Amino acid sequence: MITCAVCGSATKNFLFKDRKLGIHVCSKKCEYDYLKNLVSNTKEHAAVVHFLDDKIKDYRMRNKIGWAISGVGVILLLAAFLLPDVNLFFAGIIVAFMSGLATRHYEDKMRKLTVQRKRLAI
Repeated sequence: MITCAVCGSATKNFLFKDRKLGIHVCSKKCEYDYLKNLVSNTKEHAAVVHFLDDKIKDYRMRNKIGWAISGVGVILLLAAFLLPDVNLFFAGIIVAFMSGLATRHYEDKMRKLTVQRKRLAI
């Protein structure tokens, strides 16, 4: 059976729910303790920092895509005002609203990961 890297209890969970890291933790508390006690300039530290950098980069790309889709929604809204079409108007509202929610979600995820990344860099 695989054991937690912090407390030694049996677990199937991984740090950040990522199998590639190969670091087993049993709970959020153990995850926090592992990251708090992580020593700089080790293989594990480099792997965790690299993972966080990749996740931040992925969320940044998704955020940019969300902003582009939001722009399409605004263009649909403008077209709905020029061409009196209710369907175009509702499509523009739905696209702009949903992509706005997505960008807010990804910005929040990026902020949380960036804070965690800065905490590990110190």
